[in-house]
Amino acid sequence: MKLPTQNLLADNIFDIEFQGYLSNHVKHAIVALDKLDAPAERIQGYWDTYTKLTPYNLQVEKVPTAWDQVQPIATKEEWKNLRGKKKKWQEMCSFLELEKMNRFGGDTNLLVKEFAPDLLGGISGALTHGIIHLGWGIDSKSDWMTLEGLAYLNFCHLGVDESQFKDDAVEENTPLESMLRIANEYSSKNLKATWIEDSKAKLGEEFHPELIPSGFQWNLAKVLANPHPVALEHPTWLSKDPLEQIWKNLYQTGTLIYLATRGKDDHGNFLILHSITSLWALEKVCRVIDDPQVERKALKQYYGSLVCLLAAGNAGFPTVDMLQTTKTEFPWTKLDDDKACFDWETTVVVGIQETEEHNIKLVYVMKALWDRYNQWSGFSQAAKCFVLTPNIGPSKTEYKA
Repeated sequence: MKLPTQNLLADNIFDIEFQGYLSNHVKHAIVALDKLDAPAERIQGYWDTYTKLTPYNLQVEKVPTAWDQVQPIATKEEWKNLRGKKKKWQEMCSFLELEKMNRFGGDTNLLVKEFAPDLLGGISGALTHGIIHLGWGIDSKSDWMTLEGLAYLNFCHLGVDESQFKDDAVEENTPLESMLRIANEYSSKNLKATWIEDSKAKLGEEFHPELIPSGFQWNLAKVLANPHPVALEHPTWLSKDPLEQIWKNLYQTGTLIYLATRGKDDHGNFLILHSITSLWALEKVCRVIDDPQVERKALKQYYGSLVCLLAAGNAGFPTVDMLQTTKTEFPWTKLDDDKACFDWETTVVVGIQETEEHNIKLVYVMKALWDRYNQWSGFSQAAKCFVLTPNIGPSKTEYKA
């Protein structure tokens, strides 16, 4: 990371959320721009523009309390009691800073190893932006952004109750096979009505009242709290495949779903893009934790949460036909034969100029995966399928994919 980028990522002026529930994305964009080798003036310019007015035409907010006036929480017990309550983010940051210095000699990786493992059951919080902030902080090697992300993941913690998971419940070899089965069941058993709409209806304003203004996040929380067996009954590949194979398969399948759900003019689905950039973040966190048991457990949470996320979106779970058609168009064997046969230079230049930060992250992650996994053409195609900035506001009670 360039020194100017590191200075921006170390900034502590702005709050982690604004308007009561929207995540501050500016540092995610700064990381992606730096990774794409954007000029320093473009990186600073993006920061200046976003922190004045976001693409949503809403302003980010400064932290409510000067950092030297923040009273840190006192104990790890208090840290756990605050989990998912969306309170005291600054106080948790200050607590982690003290823990890092007093217990871990200033080593942020040791702090992550201590505090992250039992947070990975809540990666759906803030529409996955808790895990995104943490993982992208690690990706950038920014100590402060990583610490912010740990506190944010505790702050917004939300996921499927892992005690309900049933390992090896379905004999399947790949994530795509599992997604096709769920797509068929979603349609044939009308899970939109019997699961999603029923979950929304049965829980009222007493359930996570702090999420009510967020609309879709509140409805997703209801679905996560009332998971259907398709999210709980896990396929055998989750328990038996080598971890590196699972990461590859999930990245490819997630990208295939992204391509399958393209809308008019090839625009990508905003919601599904989060499932990819959060997977990237989760991988970065797991690399630091470096514990295969924790890693596999985290992937099981990711799988269960992904099923809920796809089912809860306004567009519904992708259909069997959508998935099969896209798999035919982009088989795993369809590779860009050499690095010269896809014009990444143009795609990167266009990505760097984007005002919608999700598209900058899309280009960065897709290019990195393309380089890692033998130039699969699905990655290069997805990199060009930009999302449109959604019309977000407190009055919206449903995400429009």
